[in-house]
Amino acid sequence: MPVEYLAIILPCCTIPVLLVSINEFNKMAEIEKRKSNVVDFNKFVKYKKEGDEVDSDIAELIDSENLAA
Repeated sequence: MPVEYLAIILPCCTIPVLLVSINEFNKMAEIEKRKSNVVDFNKFVKYKKEGDEVDSDIAELIDSENLAA
């Protein structure tokens, strides 16, 4: 009889812990992904100026010093 209780109770205890752990790892990975997704606008414009003619024309039209923060 005690073996049957263990066979029922053990999965009921371990599966929720496993699911909560996976959820926490997913949340941490999502936060790290958001942190690394920030783009520095000035670096972006400088990179665009080094591109082809269209990119350099667009970068010249965008005057980063006159933009409101």
